[in-house]
Amino acid sequence: MNDLTPTRTAGSQPAEAELGAMNWLRSELDRMFEEFALPGRSLLSYVPRLVSPLPAVELVDTGPAYKLTAELAGLTEKDIRLEVADGGLLLASEKEESSERREDGHLISERRHGSFRRRIALPADADADKIEAKFKHGLLSVEIAKTEKARDQARKIKIAS
Repeated sequence: MNDLTPTRTAGSQPAEAELGAMNWLRSELDRMFEEFALPGRSLLSYVPRLVSPLPAVELVDTGPAYKLTAELAGLTEKDIRLEVADGGLLLASEKEESSERREDGHLISERRHGSFRRRIALPADADADKIEAKFKHGLLSVEIAKTEKARDQARKIKIAS
């Protein structure tokens, strides 16, 4: 059976098809290592999302303003950090919990830590000076006013037939 397996002698060159496959494999391995640290490009980049998932966020244009809502169950308003800078809104939180109890002569100690950072790019016509936020029952509501200039620039264009 081994007679059917092609072999090379020490001095012979590999076949062109063999080089093509090896070059392809080398390029795929190179690409994997280059993209290893890029978010969303490697298998390992999904691990932080599974361990500490990002909150669900929705941004809606209501006409005179934008309304952003984020589901932050289990957090209080003191746990949440909301900042505006460089044309974006930063939503972040870090929470630590620890508890100790004794059961049947054993000390049971539990510690939890969770954090997230999410940056949401603000639309070009958002007024960074007129942002209001409310937090109730695990739902953060942020109202972002539009600039006066942006509201005045909107006009209907007549379409001729």
